Amino acid sequence: MGTGTQNMEKSSQAREHMAREIDRFGHMLVTRWDRSLAAHLLSLIGQLERDSSARQEAVLARECQALSALLQGWLLQNSDSPSENERYDLLRHHLGIVSQLGMMAEQPLPSDSYASALSRDGPHLLYLWVPDSLDTSNLVQQLSCYGFLVKTMNQASKLAQALQAATPAAVVAYTEFAEGDPILTLADTICALCPLLVCSTRYDFEARLTAVRAGASGFMSWPLLAHELIDNLSFGDLGEKRDPLRVLVVEDMASLAGLYANVLGSHGVDTYQITEPARVLEAIVQFRPDLILMDMYMPDCNGMELARIIRQQRLMDGIPILFLSVEKRQSIQLDTLTLGIDGFLTKPVAPDELAVTVINRARRYRKLRSYMINDSLTGLLNHSHLYAQLEYEVLRARRDGRHLSLVMLDLDHFKTINDTYGHPAGDEVLVNLARFLRERLRRSDLISRYGGEEFAIVLPGTRQEDALRVMEALRQAFSRIDQRGGGQTFRQTFSVGVSSLASAEDTATLVQQSDDMLYQAKKNGRNRVEAWPMPEDDGRQ
Repeated sequence: MGTGTQNMEKSSQAREHMAREIDRFGHMLVTRWDRSLAAHLLSLIGQLERDSSARQEAVLARECQALSALLQGWLLQNSDSPSENERYDLLRHHLGIVSQLGMMAEQPLPSDSYASALSRDGPHLLYLWVPDSLDTSNLVQQLSCYGFLVKTMNQASKLAQALQAATPAAVVAYTEFAEGDPILTLADTICALCPLLVCSTRYDFEARLTAVRAGASGFMSWPLLAHELIDNLSFGDLGEKRDPLRVLVVEDMASLAGLYANVLGSHGVDTYQITEPARVLEAIVQFRPDLILMDMYMPDCNGMELARIIRQQRLMDGIPILFLSVEKRQSIQLDTLTLGIDGFLTKPVAPDELAVTVINRARRYRKLRSYMINDSLTGLLNHSHLYAQLEYEVLRARRDGRHLSLVMLDLDHFKTINDTYGHPAGDEVLVNLARFLRERLRRSDLISRYGGEEFAIVLPGTRQEDALRVMEALRQAFSRIDQRGGGQTFRQTFSVGVSSLASAEDTATLVQQSDDMLYQAKKNGRNRVEAWPMPEDDGRQ
């Protein structure tokens, strides 16, 4: 560790210690007024203000000045002391801001270089490192059907240049773990930028240990199948990087909201900041958070009132809510648990404590929610939850004057697959279709296994003609994917019906029109897309 890093670490520790001391003495003052204690607290705040001014931290310096002015005003009152209400209101409020800003002011900007690369819409870039002797043409073609752009190479210099030019979703490398293998030499460089997944004809423990020590995020057998790679990219930590945890931060002070978001972002969490409680319900519908991090004391609408409003909404009732507050009274904290609050973090909270608590709770909720609302085979939304979400999206689209399209999709002659290749092959086709749709569609789209071999897709903000174009491209791509069953390889197609709010007045009509068009596609020969006849432009954006 260099001298500069050591000095920075010591400085951070000193700042955290100062923030905790301000909070400790301040809390004693909140509980019982003492002039000598107030004078000592004023001295500590002065030190923090000078430190923040030297670092050009204007927000913290300003808040230190406000807290100092409050204490100085009370100290100048020779006979009167501040009331208990004043201390619990004004003093505690300013203490919470100063101590929390002091605790987190030095946190760096998010630097997780491959969370954003994996979660962006559009084709995912993959670098495939293989020797010339191995034929990868079919693998590359199959991955392209799933929406991956694959660049194949076997020279270290070309891989290094490619990594500098663009960061891929992952580097997938074939290796026999021979001494001096270039990919193992480059492993540290690769892992600093993106995930490294290795594949090999070796399966022994030593090979796996070497891969782990090289920093590999996954280990697969060769020859590599496209769906196995996609499953690896969607599993565990890699899957979370492709679809980051989402946390809604509700805090009336923008600078604090930004600090919380900053800390969580540095751990690969997507955040959405709200400073106005009235916007929270809409933000939940749009952002679909895995957890809500909420300040307990806000003007106009406090956290407890807002939590009650959220818990009144059927589809939002299970989202975990974590309170952040200067409140240290156990009786008050216990009262919040009766509202269905899932936890309580007391300000000032250290960055590591915030990240670990939020991530663990959000991760647990996402897993539990998947058991409740997802189809057990495909992992897609089940029928009932898709319909509830569709009603929300229709109401929102109507209110905002935006487009929305609905797709009904059915695998062609699915019974024949089960009869010819066996039911396990039929299940694998269903799973392959789910993989395919998740890879090719946007994160904002809702994908459901509607029943049996039928699927439904909600495309918010999408015109019917655009939905038609997208589904036609997907139909063609899926028909080129190799399916396997009974030791054989075959191809599979699907039929599609499309409708939109341009022609449907309500959710039931929208579903009926899409279903009618699906029936029309089957009647016209299958393996095709049919759309409800469009009325004149209704003016949606």
